[in-house]
Amino acid sequence: MKASNSSRGLDLDSPGLFCSSYVTKSELARILNVARSTLVSWDGIALYRIDSYRQAYPVKADGSTDRSCPLSPYQSWCLSRIGRVMQNLKSAERVKNYIKKHPEDFSPAKFTSQFHQVTRGNAA
Repeated sequence: MKASNSSRGLDLDSPGLFCSSYVTKSELARILNVARSTLVSWDGIALYRIDSYRQAYPVKADGSTDRSCPLSPYQSWCLSRIGRVMQNLKSAERVKNYIKKHPEDFSPAKFTSQFHQVTRGNAA
């Protein structure tokens, strides 16, 4: 797991957090140095604004989303990016508008691209 955070919380200069495995919301909150309730709030923003984030959750037998399962590496990255945007914009409403205007910033393709940049950088 490559955590891009500082002792004060998220590092605004980093491209995001990259977890190599699934993590719980509690674990991710510790990694990002935020309250679990904050992370759950970011999860709610992502769930209703980013289709690929929502689709990464398993679906229960009744058709609802199973939000109690651990987060995928992509979902962890999305939440760390939402945290970065939240630090800059200071408002959930502004973050929602940012996501609406810049959905590509939270896409699986962007995640894959940045993940490969980080892993290539570590190999050098």
